[in-house]
Amino acid sequence: MERYEFEGAEVLALVLESRGAKERLMTEAQRYLAAGIDLLAEQQAAEWDGEVDHPGTGADPGLWLMNDRGVYLRSNARTRDADSVAYARGYRGDIAVGDEPTCEFIDAATLDPVRVGDTLVVTLDEQKVRLSLIRPE
Repeated sequence: MERYEFEGAEVLALVLESRGAKERLMTEAQRYLAAGIDLLAEQQAAEWDGEVDHPGTGADPGLWLMNDRGVYLRSNARTRDADSVAYARGYRGDIAVGDEPTCEFIDAATLDPVRVGDTLVVTLDEQKVRLSLIRPE
């Protein structure tokens, strides 16, 4: 199980960026679902040719949890500043994490309770992404 902590103020800035975007990108998994591809359905996966016929836009506001260069959150806004990310404490860009890059979507609505001064805790296991908050007294 992996645990990552993010500064609440940075998370809120990314949520605002996503909500304010005119267009938002989908993760690869969201594109599959939007195109009607269920990779867990054995027959459909066996017949799938590897192509996804979907533009990859139209996602709900949210953040992507990524590990391709450290562990960080970024908004799913199509147009965004490349430096607009929130790194997990202790997992900046020079820290290799995991065997393969991953991208998990976190819906902005689930982040509504986050406040400036909070710490967002993201806990991952093989099947779940769990969010919790550490709130200062």
